[in-house]
Amino acid sequence: MIVETAEFGYVKVAKEDIIYFPEGIYGLEDIKEYVFLQKNDLNVPIVWMQAVSNKHIRFVVFDPLFIVESYEPVITDEVLTKLGAESLSSLVFYVIAVVPKDIRDMTVNLKSPIVINPQTRKAYQVILENPAYQVRHLVFRDSGVAG
Repeated sequence: MIVETAEFGYVKVAKEDIIYFPEGIYGLEDIKEYVFLQKNDLNVPIVWMQAVSNKHIRFVVFDPLFIVESYEPVITDEVLTKLGAESLSSLVFYVIAVVPKDIRDMTVNLKSPIVINPQTRKAYQVILENPAYQVRHLVFRDSGVAG
């Protein structure tokens, strides 16, 4: 399958690389299929979460442990069941970034991560109850990541 993207042009992806969001993500509930793309020449773990059906719908996402080493999301048994997962350890988490003109002001949403079961290729965006996780966590000022 060929996916048109804004950053990478046309990209060939295997059907098994598509991640399905049964409920979409917040604000884009109708878009259910995404593919995760990464440039191999970057020294940081930036990943693009690209909508399969619309080249203009994409997000910059990060492994939250790159931003906050102590990140320990707790999700409900209901979400585990929806994902078809038996434990938290089998899941992959990403946080969505907002990248402004001045990259030193970049934030990530630690409160509402993307959680993926790689086995079932299902994903959900969840809201964590932990008050320590912010919607706008400054990457370079709050995390110790060099800017």
